[in-house]
Amino acid sequence: MLHALTGNAGGRLLLLVVLLAVTSVLWLAIRRRDGRFRLARLASDAVLTGEDLGRPLGRRATFVQFSTPTCASCPQVSRTLSTIADHETGVVHVEVPADRRPDLVRSFGVLRTPTVLLLGPEGAVRSRTSGPLARRQAIAALAEHAGSSHAAA
Repeated sequence: MLHALTGNAGGRLLLLVVLLAVTSVLWLAIRRRDGRFRLARLASDAVLTGEDLGRPLGRRATFVQFSTPTCASCPQVSRTLSTIADHETGVVHVEVPADRRPDLVRSFGVLRTPTVLLLGPEGAVRSRTSGPLARRQAIAALAEHAGSSHAAA
């Protein structure tokens, strides 16, 4: 069947159009999920401690960001989460180099960077997201999963 489609110029063009359409749909589906926090589907014992992260957890919440040196949107996400942590009482932002912590990458199913886990005060993962992240999305997740100390700005 594939040979029949690619045997002439019209068939090749049709195949190219179909491949482009499928690729576009997949790309849009992935982009649509970027920055949207969703409930984490991890084992009930999926907990991170201050010892795991090399610094204490936040009293309200901790944003754990997995990053890599080649990640284009990681610096923007890091600035966003650091700013939120600086202005929200009891909230901490920790950036984890994914290439240096393959144990955590495996344990928490990190498939791309940036991936952000939102931890509760006990270290349990409450929600997660990956890809570019807007401030309003992070603030909304914080309010939903950890309670906000003031209105989202």
